[in-house]
Amino acid sequence: MKNYILDIQKNSFLFNHELQWLDNLISFRLNNYFKVKIKNALNLTAPDLNKFSGKYADWLKKNKFSIAERLIITCCLANNYYPKIYDKFLIKNKGIDKRFTEFGGRIDEKNSKFIPSLETISFILYGKNMESKFRLQSIFEEDHIFNKGGILQYESDGESNTIMSKTFHLNDEILHLLTTGKNFKPNLSINFPAKLLKSELEWEDLILSPLLIDEIENINTWIKYRKEIENNLILRKKLSKGYKCLFYGPPGTGKTLTTCLLGKINNKDVYRVDLSQIVSKYVGETEKNLSKIFNLAENKDWILFFDEAESLFSKRTSVTDSKDKFANQQTAYLLQRMEDYNGLIILATNLKPNIDNAFSRRIQSVLNFTVPNFTERKILWKNALNGISNVNEKQIYSLAKEYEITGGSIKNIIQYSWLLSKRNDQKYVSKKELLQGIKRELNKDGKSI
Repeated sequence: MKNYILDIQKNSFLFNHELQWLDNLISFRLNNYFKVKIKNALNLTAPDLNKFSGKYADWLKKNKFSIAERLIITCCLANNYYPKIYDKFLIKNKGIDKRFTEFGGRIDEKNSKFIPSLETISFILYGKNMESKFRLQSIFEEDHIFNKGGILQYESDGESNTIMSKTFHLNDEILHLLTTGKNFKPNLSINFPAKLLKSELEWEDLILSPLLIDEIENINTWIKYRKEIENNLILRKKLSKGYKCLFYGPPGTGKTLTTCLLGKINNKDVYRVDLSQIVSKYVGETEKNLSKIFNLAENKDWILFFDEAESLFSKRTSVTDSKDKFANQQTAYLLQRMEDYNGLIILATNLKPNIDNAFSRRIQSVLNFTVPNFTERKILWKNALNGISNVNEKQIYSLAKEYEITGGSIKNIIQYSWLLSKRNDQKYVSKKELLQGIKRELNKDGKSI
């Protein structure tokens, strides 16, 4: 907590100096524009970063931003934490009773707040210098650090929709880092339809067939050598951008756990997207929901885990009505975003896939997760019962032999049996409680012991 408070203090200290720099630039430019003479010279020099410490200062130093880029970042922060700095731009041209076009920006009608655009930044930095205005547009280029690093997110003025009228904001991750000093990890919300997945289990707890383990090791190898692929011109031409997988099989067979552990052993965040929840009946909403995820995930090196993939990836229908056309548009959009994503994408389904050919061409690995065999079940039971049960090896053998169930079902049985043993004031789970748990789990699927 102490370090957290210290980070905030250091970051706010630098921001106050950056804010003063921005305020001086605005005052200078407006005074110059209206030909107002000022008594005292303003300090228009950007604060010396060598005099500051903290995550904000370190980040600026590391990225070696130009003065223009640094000012844009300051403008974005000011828009969040000190919007009154832009009130000077709300002045109207009395001759025509409208705002000055030269100032750019737009008015947030909800709270009458001025939101700067690229035109505003250009005016603050360069006044009427047209050449510099043209150069400033480079921030929208694909290879610019603002885009490659996913630093800025752009919006357009609905009225004109020109390059210079675009407004922008820092993505949530950068905003969080520059203010609190902490890395931001978004979680499930109305505005972000994905959930961060974590597991207490370790790689050794993953009990799968040798064939599946071999396929998973291929995925691990890609993660390990991904940077080598990206940095090698020959490999970039020959290999696909990113890595896409399909996991299919019954519930509880390890699809989600495998994905979690791939993230855990490679120190990467895993975000689960339930496609069935974000597919909308309203035109454009599904694409909008997916866009939020991909826009935030880009350049973060996240593993994206799309569950219930059958909701979009069954074979596309022939177009007979507007509903078919709409569904196909949704699928096409996701296919394109998957194609452009340079990280690992895993799609999961409980159904044997009836895969669209356009989709199958984009997949590097298809893994079939089956109900574990006797040997695998024996290991799963042994691991699950270790430390909480008094059943012996012979009884574990019997459980694994008699009941063809998944690892997920075994987990449910263990939880129920442990709670039952506590109700019975028992120190350990006995075979009696386990059999009751098995009966209960089988009843879910209409089966019996």
